Formats: sequence, structure tokens, C-alpha cells
Amino acid sequence: MELTNKVINSFLALSASAALGAGGMYLYNKNKIEAADKYSLISECETILKENEVKLPENADIETAVLRGYLSAYDDDYTFYREDTNLEEYIAAINGGPCMQTCGYLVKANNEGQLEILNVKAGSPAEKQGLRTGDIILRINDDVIAEKGIKATVLGLSGKDGTEMDLEIERDGKRSMIHFVRSTKQENAINEVEAEKIGDVAYISISGFSISTAMFFNGYYDEYISGSKGLIIDLRDNPGGILEYAVETADLLIGDGVATSYYYTGKVEECFTTSSPDDIKMKIVLLCNEQTASAAEVFTALLKQYGEDVTIVGTNTFGKGIFQEEKQLSNGGILRYTAGYYTIGEWECYDGVGIAPDVSVDMDREYIGTENDVQLEKALELFG
Repeated sequence: MELTNKVINSFLALSASAALGAGGMYLYNKNKIEAADKYSLISECETILKENEVKLPENADIETAVLRGYLSAYDDDYTFYREDTNLEEYIAAINGGPCMQTCGYLVKANNEGQLEILNVKAGSPAEKQGLRTGDIILRINDDVIAEKGIKATVLGLSGKDGTEMDLEIERDGKRSMIHFVRSTKQENAINEVEAEKIGDVAYISISGFSISTAMFFNGYYDEYISGSKGLIIDLRDNPGGILEYAVETADLLIGDGVATSYYYTGKVEECFTTSSPDDIKMKIVLLCNEQTASAAEVFTALLKQYGEDVTIVGTNTFGKGIFQEEKQLSNGGILRYTAGYYTIGEWECYDGVGIAPDVSVDMDREYIGTENDVQLEKALELFG
């Protein structure tokens, strides 16, 4: 029963740890008794395994596995348990270093605890050597990530210019090896906002929303946007970022608007855009696809609802209209859960539905930025 009690106690940490005083202790013990009955099958399985001399994993491993299984019953891809409280900060530091930036790709720990490639810059050493957005890195040289953990292996992606490494990649269920040579040439560095002029139309690509997005966007005004016939903003494969920074960037292009966050606890928070004489007023075409998600959808919804002349071209967006929060548990692990949903202006929440394009153009994602980019071609046609 020792293991079973430890597992049950991990569940109780999610529901009864806030209990205080004598009444709280009564409630806590009452919950323990009820939990022992509720999860009696765990005890039954443990007894059978022990009787048959089956070697059990360490208690902490079982506790973590059961906890993750318990949370998976919520049928929410964004609710999960993570052991390493500093993992995201550690990966952010790796991504912000000169090697990852100048190799032209970024990584993240996804909801399945895998190391996933988040962004690959077009024309970068990463793209030229075969890495693609969405690839799962299974092994870095001799280090198998599933065995050693992300934090213990991800540093292997950094290093001096010219250092070689072997990466085992999983893509669309198939595995392959890529021999990768690190590059630290600054001209390959990733910028979340990139701009160019296509004829007399300004084209700006935004790959994510962070603290510097609005600043970079506005910085392109004189060279690319001013005097243009119109503006194309490419949000394809943009996974989102921070809501406030998406609203801040949208504020450069629209008047009064609002994005509202509704917490399941009843709390409501509003994030506003405001009219300004400096607002960029021109015909805008937004390029979106099935991987335009989260804060990128907030940006899309704000421009479509409050913009003067905005057309969405491409395919239906991802449909993530919910947001998450994190709480640290007693063992130092992190519980990430869906805390609420948001709406944009008068629109209903589009979670699970997405935002439909005004002009539907289907295209494989692999053609983005190539001569076969028919979505971009259609966007340019709209300017006559």
C-alpha cells in the first residue's frame, strides 16, 4: 500500500492541499479515505504485480506516470504535468544564444515532453541541412532524449561555428538521420518580423508575438510600408506567443478594439487597442493557415473585426481560443491547465472552430515562400 498511498497523495495535492486548521485536517483525511476507494484499482494492480514478482519502477516514476494519465482524462491537450520547473526558462536561454539564433531555428518542449523544432528560418543553415518546423528531435549524437531528458541533452545543440552533430529526427511518423553543422554567422539570425517589398505591395511575415514584435513591425514602416499600395501580413505557421504583444502589434493598424479573457473562476480581463493618428491605414491582406494559432488568431480577429479593409486569404486557422496558467506543486513540479477562454470584440469564442478565410486557397505548407506559393499569389492579385 505504500506506493498506492503515494500516488493517491499526489492526487490530493491537486485538490486538498489548501486545507487549513482542524476543519481542514478533517476534510483532508476524509478526502484521503474517499480517494483510496475511488482509486482502488491502482492498489489492486499493485498487489497483483507484487504477488507475481514483477519488478516495479521507482515510486516517483509511477507517481508521475499516473498523474499524467489522470490529467489526460480531462481530454485537454493543454492540461499536463511537467517535472522540471526550469525547463522552459532553460530552453529560452538556449534559443536566445548565438548558435540557435544564427543557425536559423528554435526549439521547444511540446505537450508530450518531446523536443520539437518550433521555427526554421527560410534560407537558413537549418533549412538547407534538412530541418523543418514540427520535426521531433529524438537523439543528439549519442544522447537519446527520451532516456536522458530534454534539459540534459538540449545543450548539445549549441556550440562553436563548424561543430558537427548527428540528429535523429521524426517527421510524419518516419525517422531519419541528419548530419548537422553548426553555424554562428549573424546574417542567419532569426527575427520574428521580416519585411520586403513585392512590387508596390509591402510584405511582412510575423512568426511569433513577443516583447519586440511591435517595435520591429513599426520599424519597417519607412522603408517598406510607407507609400505602398497595400500590406500583406503573413501569419502562416505562426503558433502565437503572448496575447498582450499581439494586441500591441494590432494597435498599430486599427482603432478602438478589445480582446477579453474570461477565467473559469469568474474573473474578466480586457486588453484594448486605441485609435491614434499614427495608425497605419491601408488595404491589408492576412495570410493564414491551419497552423495560425493562439495569439496569431487574436491578431487576425482584431484586424478583421476592427480594420477598415482587411481580407483573410488561405485556410481555416487552428482554433485555439483558450489560455493556460501554471501552478507549482508541493514536489516542485508544474501543473499546467486551461484557465479560461477569450473573445475578440463581439465575436464568439472560436476555440475548436478557428477563423475562416474570406478567400479560401488550399496549399501544402511546404510551398510557403517558394515559387509555388499560390496563397501569396492570390494575396497579391487582390491589389490589382
